[in-house]
Amino acid sequence: MKYVTASEMQEIDRRAIEEFGIPSILLMENAGRAVAEEVQCLLKGKKDEVAIFCGKGNNGGDGFVAARHLANQGTKVHVVFFQSPSDMKPDPLVNFKILQKMNVSLIDCSVKFDPQKIKNAIHRSKVVVDALFGTGLSKPIEGNAKEAIDLMNALQASVVAVDIPSGLNADTGKIMGICVEAKITITLGLPKKAFCISSAKELIGKVVVADISIPRELLN
Repeated sequence: MKYVTASEMQEIDRRAIEEFGIPSILLMENAGRAVAEEVQCLLKGKKDEVAIFCGKGNNGGDGFVAARHLANQGTKVHVVFFQSPSDMKPDPLVNFKILQKMNVSLIDCSVKFDPQKIKNAIHRSKVVVDALFGTGLSKPIEGNAKEAIDLMNALQASVVAVDIPSGLNADTGKIMGICVEAKITITLGLPKKAFCISSAKELIGKVVVADISIPRELLN
């Protein structure tokens, strides 16, 4: 199996978009749909609730897409988001605006994170999706995001990480201050180099490699 560094995956994404003409929002759509499908497998057809923690950037956008698909399938979804819509990048913003028009619980933590309030809102969730940070994380996690990860790790729920558990360095496997403890990691395109490091394996859980339609020529 092939493993990539964060910069290698970024370059693959860039070439898929610029050379092959794949819209970036299509890659996001495929990623979010793959996450939703894995969450549905965990739910095993039950109408349990799901909480999705969405950070800044495209990782959060993947979470917004997953929320839409789950809601359309009848799942009660709580989306905890950490960036004001006015500051969102174009692709995540498109998907966030769709959620605003749907019957999805949106919990704004862009200014203040109240752990007890969030816990009360999502305490029935059997699955928690970590879409806070992707492979671009370069500094230790602190502030609201740290509190959010503390909360996710403390919940009695199965945690599904999008691409990589938030707080894990994609290249070295080093914990950047704090890290999500995932039951399943749905990694996008190719697995990341950190997944080979033994100390990181207990944080990653089961690895599912999602096909998000990146051309095989680039993956090869």
